[in-house]
Amino acid sequence: MNKLKVTCSVLMLTFLVSIFSCSVYATQASTDTEVDLNVATVINISTPDTTTINCASLNTLCTANTTVTVGTNNITGYTLQLNATSGYSNSLTNAATSETIPTLTGAYASGSFPTNYWGYTGGLDKSGETGGLNCSANYCPILAYQSDDSNYAPNHAIKVTDAPATASNTTITFGAKADITKPSGTYSTSVTFTAVTNYVPHPITDGMDMQDITANMCADTPLYSESNTTYTVVDTRDNEEYKVAKLADNNCWMLDNMRLDLTNSTVINSLTTTNTNVDSTSLTSLKSGNRAAGDRYASSGFEIWDSSHTSNPYNQAKANADYKNTVASVTYGSGSGKIGVYYNYCAASAGNYCYNQNAGVDDTSTLQDAQYDICPKNWRMPTSTSSGEYQALLTAYNDNQTATDSGSLQYNLSTPLSGYFNSGSAHTQGSYGSFWSSTWGNNANDMRYLYVNASYAYPSNYYNRSRGYSVRCLVPGT
Repeated sequence: MNKLKVTCSVLMLTFLVSIFSCSVYATQASTDTEVDLNVATVINISTPDTTTINCASLNTLCTANTTVTVGTNNITGYTLQLNATSGYSNSLTNAATSETIPTLTGAYASGSFPTNYWGYTGGLDKSGETGGLNCSANYCPILAYQSDDSNYAPNHAIKVTDAPATASNTTITFGAKADITKPSGTYSTSVTFTAVTNYVPHPITDGMDMQDITANMCADTPLYSESNTTYTVVDTRDNEEYKVAKLADNNCWMLDNMRLDLTNSTVINSLTTTNTNVDSTSLTSLKSGNRAAGDRYASSGFEIWDSSHTSNPYNQAKANADYKNTVASVTYGSGSGKIGVYYNYCAASAGNYCYNQNAGVDDTSTLQDAQYDICPKNWRMPTSTSSGEYQALLTAYNDNQTATDSGSLQYNLSTPLSGYFNSGSAHTQGSYGSFWSSTWGNNANDMRYLYVNASYAYPSNYYNRSRGYSVRCLVPGT
């Protein structure tokens, strides 16, 4: 038998596959988000519903204790107050007979407690205050209820703390003494213990928006002379940063010249009555010009002040920002020393004080201080009279217009000798500096300003409103 042998050949095909590796480098972007947790301030208080003084013996001081418990997370603690409840007398009254036992009329030691009176002890020692009573060692009167807290007598506050407390206890002792002239029975009234959170200071801090800084914040901020601290804050209108400090006159001052660039239409359009110290009428005139005959607002809006615009009308807002970030050749103190923007007075007052006396629009009877300016909201230009804010600052640093004393003002206020702008160009840079105020001068054409040079400081100089000077702003601290 023949066998068929079949041989199968398998053809192996090998493929060479080349794999090309490509490295892709990814780009990334990131941003930081600050997470804030605002924890509300809370305070609670508890007392017994009733405190009973049992007086078994006549002509004897009878006492009973009451414990008041307060809890608060307020970082500066609380003040505890005591007074008669609204609608109740501060005398104890016998409901059956209408007989009363009045509260004390002064502070008494336990050994001299008068008969037929009642009061309390355990409060603050206020003997050092005018009209104060030492209630920690003596018995004192219960004050009648007053709807106006400012009318409370000094011993109204019985405890003051300075830190948070979960369960702070205060023990008050009520005392009374009666003789046989008082009918037996229960004499009653109601008293109120009030716990009030203490004020929390909010000083200026680095990074704050200028528009958020208030007079209260300035008052809470330590003096530069005590802290040696300046603060960098931000103008929300253009995000420019400025150094500020609380100076010896207790006001908070910009230590840099204003750099609000009114030559930039975007900046001009960012100005509102909520971010600038300006009213709507002035703002409208500054942006577009809307002058009615006889008013004092800008006549034709804003104009960039350059060599092609050399005339200096009083009634047109002009500014030059060519030296906005240029550091003056002579600078003082801890400010940036930047020259900043030059403003004629119509621009410095944000279009508010712009009348042209030469054109006969207004007369001297209408002279007044500028009511508004280009400062951030809550800030304003200083006053400049013999009793104005420039003078007060000068006095605070004992400046007497001498080379030595003038330096004290200049170093603390950080005044660069930034010169002035007129007829299309800057003048006297490095020789002196001029800083507008809100105060009118001695005639219709002039406004007052602070003038400084290497040797002198004049807090109430005056010159015509057509010149371009620097602007500084302050927040009153008192």
